[in-house]
Amino acid sequence: MIAPTDLMSMASAAAVNTDLIGKGLMIGGGFIGPGIGMGIVGGSYIQATGRNPEAKLLGQALVFIAIIELYALLAFASVFIIK
Repeated sequence: MIAPTDLMSMASAAAVNTDLIGKGLMIGGGFIGPGIGMGIVGGSYIQATGRNPEAKLLGQALVFIAIIELYALLAFASVFIIK
């Protein structure tokens, strides 16, 4: 026979596992968008540099990458904020 305390410990273990799964999905979903965005910006930068090699576009591309990376950092930080 299972004691009530064993049932409570099993329920709390299941809650911990679902929390970890939820946080993992949140981080994964939060990194998909910035990853796609960085790929688009990088591809566009390479295409623009190929068309006009003398143009100085690296600074603008890095600013856009930094803005996109901010969203990834917000997704990462929100995992630690949410209990």
